[in-house]
Amino acid sequence: MRMKYLVGLPVAVISMTPVVASVAAAPAQAAAPTWTCNAQTWGGETLPTLTVEAKKKRQAQGVAQTTWGGIAKFATIDCKPGN
Repeated sequence: MRMKYLVGLPVAVISMTPVVASVAAAPAQAAAPTWTCNAQTWGGETLPTLTVEAKKKRQAQGVAQTTWGGIAKFATIDCKPGN
């Protein structure tokens, strides 16, 4: 009798795996809001405007800083919600 349970357990776990994976993937597909960011370099030059995707303003600033390659003065990064 013990053998029936041991055989049935892996089948139950394997059959539930696709359901969990599809439920977990659904929220990740939602698009993050877009932000339009401007900044200046440490020398005072204006950097080109960037459009980035992030959930929050602080995250958008970090993405923009990384995209500009770290040459932007973080205090000057101004991100506004895009369309």
